[in-house]
Order: sequence, then C-alpha cells, then structure tokens
Amino acid sequence: MAVLWMMATVVPLSAQLPAGLSRAALQQRLEVSKPDSNRVLLLMALGKTYFGERYSDDRALLMDSAIGIFRQAIQLSERLQLKNWWLESMQLEGDAHLGKLETDTGIQLFSRVAGIYHAQGEPSKEAHAWLRLARQMSWGPPYFVQIQGFYDKAIHLFVQTHDLVGEADARVSLSDYLWAGNHFDATEKELLHAIDLHRQMKSTRVSPMYNYLSEVNRYRGAYEKSLRYATTCVDNALLHHDTIRIDLYYGELALVYDELGRCEESSYWYRKTLQKRIDRKINRTELFKTANLLIRQLVKLQRSREALAMMDSLVRTHTPKTIFEKAIALQNYALCYDALKQYAAAENYYNSMAAYFRQAPLNEEYVFGGNLDIGRFYLQHGQYVKAHGYLDSALAYRGARLTDQRALQHMLFTADSALGNYTAAIRDLQQYELLSDSLYNEKKSRQIEELTIQYETEKKVQNIRLLEKETRFQQAELNKEKNTRRWMLGVGVLLVVIVALLINYARLKQRTNSKLQVQQLVIERKNDDLQHLVEEKEWLVREIHHRVKNNFHTVMGLLRTQSAYLQGDEAIEALAESQQRIQAMSLVHQKLYQSDNLSAINMAAYIHELVDYLKDSFHTGRTIRFNLRIEPVALNISQCIPLGLILNEAITNAIKYAFPDKREGRIDVVLEKTLPDHYILSIKDNGVGLPPCFDPEKSRTLGMKLMRGLSGDLDTSLQLIHDNGTEIRLDFVAEA
Repeated sequence: MAVLWMMATVVPLSAQLPAGLSRAALQQRLEVSKPDSNRVLLLMALGKTYFGERYSDDRALLMDSAIGIFRQAIQLSERLQLKNWWLESMQLEGDAHLGKLETDTGIQLFSRVAGIYHAQGEPSKEAHAWLRLARQMSWGPPYFVQIQGFYDKAIHLFVQTHDLVGEADARVSLSDYLWAGNHFDATEKELLHAIDLHRQMKSTRVSPMYNYLSEVNRYRGAYEKSLRYATTCVDNALLHHDTIRIDLYYGELALVYDELGRCEESSYWYRKTLQKRIDRKINRTELFKTANLLIRQLVKLQRSREALAMMDSLVRTHTPKTIFEKAIALQNYALCYDALKQYAAAENYYNSMAAYFRQAPLNEEYVFGGNLDIGRFYLQHGQYVKAHGYLDSALAYRGARLTDQRALQHMLFTADSALGNYTAAIRDLQQYELLSDSLYNEKKSRQIEELTIQYETEKKVQNIRLLEKETRFQQAELNKEKNTRRWMLGVGVLLVVIVALLINYARLKQRTNSKLQVQQLVIERKNDDLQHLVEEKEWLVREIHHRVKNNFHTVMGLLRTQSAYLQGDEAIEALAESQQRIQAMSLVHQKLYQSDNLSAINMAAYIHELVDYLKDSFHTGRTIRFNLRIEPVALNISQCIPLGLILNEAITNAIKYAFPDKREGRIDVVLEKTLPDHYILSIKDNGVGLPPCFDPEKSRTLGMKLMRGLSGDLDTSLQLIHDNGTEIRLDFVAEA
C-alpha cells in the first residue's frame, strides 16, 4: 500500500533495552536472563525482529518463530502478573498471525484484548487495539466489511475520549483502507478531516497526509489536484523540518511529473529520492523499485548507458537476495538493454524476471509492471501469442494507474488485432477509449501549467508578505525601545519606594528574629527533655527483652531439673522439646536487646544461631549436613516468633525421623524473596519421607498442630511436599 504503518507498542521497550540490538544479541541476552520482567522485554523485542522481513521467501516460517517467542512472553508476563506486557504480548502474537494470513486467529486475540480493556473501563487502549487490528489485517475482499467495523469502533472511542491525535491517526489509516477499495472520494474526505484535526491541535506534521492526497488523485487521474498536493507536501516538510520521510515526498512529486510526461523534472526528483533512500539504508526492494522508475525516465531522455551504469553500481553495493529484489533488478537490466537495442540480452533478462515473478502474488503492483514490460517487448518484436500471455497476467491486477491500464488495453487491442481476434480487439478498443476519457486532455494539461504558475505566484506573494511582516516587526521594535526608556524612568522611582519599604521590613524582621530566638531556646530545651525520655524508653525496652530472655532461661533450667526426676522416656522427650521451643523464643529476645533496632531481627543471624543450637542439642555431628541459604531480611517480633517455632519443629522432626539408623543426610533451610515483600521459607530433607498414608490435615501430633496454628498467625498456609524426602514450605508477606 501507499503508507507502511509502523506497529505501536503499549510498552516503551526502548526505555529499558538498548536501541538497535540485533537478533543474535537479543538471543544471547535471553540465554543468560532470569525469569523476570527483563526476560519478557527481551522476548517481545526478539519476536519483533521477524516483522521486518516482509518480503522474505520464508515468511511463514519466520512468523511461526515469532509466534512461539510471543507465547513465551505471554506465559511469563501472566505468571509475573505484568498485566500491560501480558496484553501487549497477546497483540504481538496477533500481529504475527495476521502477517501469516491466519486472520481468524489474529482477530480472536485482538478481540480478547479489546474486551479486557472495555471491561476495565480503558476506552483509549481499547481504541488502539481495534485500530491496530484493522491496520494489520490483509485488506482482501473476504474481510472488507469487517475491517470497516473495526475502524468505526476505534474512531468512535477516540471521539468519545476527545483524543484528537488518535482520531487523526485512525482516519489516515482508514483512508488507506478506503483507497484499497477504490473509494476515492471517501479517501480524500477522511484525509482532509485528519488535516483539519491537526490544525486544531496546532500541529504542522501534515506532510504525510498531503502526500497521500497527491497519491490518491494521481491514481484516479486528477493530476491538477495531485500536483498541488505534492508540492504543498514537499514545501511543508522543508519549512517545518519534517524530513524523516522526505524520500517518500520526493518520490511522489517525481511520479506526478512522470504522469505529466515531464521527464527532466521527474528524473531530477527520482534521483533525489534514490539518494535519500540509499542514505537511509532502506530495504533493497524499495531501492530497486526506485531505480526502476528513474531508469524509465533516463530511457525516455535517451540516456540509457547512464541508466545501465547506475544499475551496475547499485547491484555492486546492494546485492539482490529475495525473489522480489532479484526480479526487479532483472527488470531494470532488461529495460536498459532493450533501450540499447541489445534485444537478445533484454529477452534473457525479461524471461529470468518472469520466472521469479511467477512465484510472487499476482496482486503486487510491480508484478503487474513486469508483465506489462515483457508483454510490450514481445509485442514490439511481433511475437503476439507470447505478448498476449503476459498481458493477460497483467490484466489480473486491478489496482494499476489509469495511464498504465490504458496502455495495457491498447497493447491487448494490438495483439488481438494481429492474431485475428477481432471481437476481443473491439472490446479492448472500447475499454481503451473509456480510459482515455477519464484522463485529462490538452486543455486540462494547460490548466495544470496555469496551476503551476499560480503556485509560483503564490510563493512570491508569500515572500512579499513575509518582507512586509519583517518591516512591521522592525517598526514595533523601535516603538518598544521608546517605551523602554519611559519604563526605565518609572522603574527608577519604583526602586526608591521599594528600598524604603525594604529598610522598614528589615527593622520589623530584626524584632521578629529576637522573639523567635527566645522561642527557639524554649523548643531546644523541650527537645532535650524529649530526647532524654526516648533514650530512657529504649533502655527500658532493652532491659525488658533482656529480662524476658533470662526468664526463658530460668524456665529452661527448671525443665532440665524436672526431667532429672522423670522415669518415662516420653515425658523426658516432651520436656526436651519444650526446652527447644523456649530456646527459639528466647533467641528472639536476645537478638532484640543485643541490636540497635528494638523492633526487628536480622533473620540470617537468628536462623544460623537456632540451627547451631539444634545441632548441638541432638549431637548430629557430621552425620547430618545443614545447607542454609538465608537472605538478609529484618522481620518484626510478631513474625519472628512463629517462624522460629516452625523452624524448630520442622528441623527437630527432620533430625529425629528423616534419617533412621544414624544414616547420613542433608537438611536445606532456605529463606528467599520472590516478589516485593513476599518471602518463601523452606525446610527440606532428603530422608525417608513421610508414610504414604500420612495426612497432615488429620495428624494429631503436637508439632504438626503447632506448625498449622503458627502458619495461621502469619496469614498463610503450610505446604507439605513429598519429593525425595520431605519439604515444609511457607509463602508469607513481610509486615512493614
């Protein structure tokens, strides 16, 4: 189509990844990335690298690769609860399906995203989803009405939210779609509406719309409008430095002069277009297409050797690779050799070109041009049957310019007449006459010249007005200078008044400062008193924790003394377990009074000390190895005590029951952060595991009841996992 739309992304990837990373660089980063938000960005960026290969021979395979990558991004962003990236990944997968012509699947994905935005009350994002779907769909007849509906939804939502930028963008895209259906008047109406919206926004970025207006009118044969719009487009772009796509605007002006038969002007603008596109390192297909148009003008100007030398230079620096690139390069050489009357070489190039174009879709404009050229070649050499075959292939394309359609009908008339197909020849001639009536006659050509003169006159008038404006500006500057002198006198008087006021203000401020200093002394004394109270409070709290710890140790001593008078093993074991639980709580208070922070405990130091105590209590020696991986996090006392008791119960059970007959084993204790303020505590052994019939919910043991109850204090649930041993896991949120 005339306008190649760039895909908009909801997520600003360039803000978080270096720009211009190659596919290999992205894959290398992906291999060493972690399953986090950065990996989602890498997946989306890697998948989008496949979108640029529009003319690749392996387009379907490349789109399949992109789809697989985007699905990984969808799954990871959903798991990480990254809503915006999850929705953007779904839209990117939809883009890939549409690029592969799997239209129904693409519609389903975009409709799902738009539905989510609608349910969440986000009409702007919903509008962009519908617009993106309409742009990316193939504008063939099966979906024509459906696409119009998607555009209407997007525009309605943009109007509803007063989004002038979005509405203008949507109307320009809709005009491209309407033109594809040959609705020229509706196309021009939408483009003029978009320009009016830009004027309301005080925007000068209207060159693309004027360029498009020129293109539409050129295709319908309204050359006076086309020339006016094309020159306005170039002037606006240069005036407002909107030159990102200046090559596109130069190319359109060259095409208009081409239609008017003004070869010198046309070749001048084609050459500027080609050089700009070489500088921009645009894709090779566009370079060879631009060279094709320039070669045709040089041939008309009898500069065929210059055209051939230019083509040799272009092929040396930009070797053609894809079907389209090779076909267009061969077509260009054929035109050169045909003009140089080296007909055998020209025929070889034409036949090679045709072989490549037979692998390409018939609805491509340059396939039409190739068939038209080779048909004309064989017609000029009297090979009417061959010529007719290629001309029939060209006839299958319905989007050609009126001049090319008329030339095609005239060539068909010549071929049918020579072959004796007189009925068909009459039909061809009638069609030729009909197309001729649609084109402008000599009178209208004179009108075009008058319009050109009028345009130049208007430019001169504008320059005169600009000079007049500068004169008025200079006069205003002189008046301004006179007024400045008057103002300076007034300002001098005003300064005297201000100085007097400032002196008075300084005296008032001095008196106020004296009062403030007295008040400051009173405040400082009060602050000293408060600081003393705070220090006294901290000392009392520290003393309380110390005494609580000592009381716990007294209780532990009483339990040890009591156990010496007991006979039953079960009672002795129960007292020992109670001592261990009390030690877990005692450690909390010990850590509190030993640290500067009286409300939170460093869990790494606490857990290491608790594990060392349990190892010494059970005399594990080297039989059981402990592997601790604890993140340095500080938790308050309301969470430390439940966690300490759970750790005590889990590790005690693992030491006592996981490794019977003093077998060797390992116990892993992990405390790690998963999300902000979210932590996982895991105690895992590689022992014999729990009996198959063990049900933690029905267990009546004191240890299991304690752990279930304590996990409730942490607002979470206890997970018991059987996998080559036993793992107890808690997923909890740290309190502020």
